[in-house]
Amino acid sequence: MGNKRRRLTEGILYLFSTPKGVDKADVSLKVGLALSRLKCGRVLGSGTSPFDGGTQTVELGAFDCSEAEEAIAKACRIFRIRDFEIVWD
Repeated sequence: MGNKRRRLTEGILYLFSTPKGVDKADVSLKVGLALSRLKCGRVLGSGTSPFDGGTQTVELGAFDCSEAEEAIAKACRIFRIRDFEIVWD
């Protein structure tokens, strides 16, 4: 059995509002750790949405979107982030 290459699906995590004292870098790190721990994806980058000045974004890559969504939701719950959305390409 040779190495099978898995297809990476790109997506964006939109953080519409974050609690006071929560930094986007901390959220990005926690999401990245959760994805790598489950081996279902990784964080590709982060930034601010060009469409809405207050929306922070984290670019994601996932091998299994449903498993990645669960890991991301769990990471967001740790930071008490309730207003977020994940969009896959």
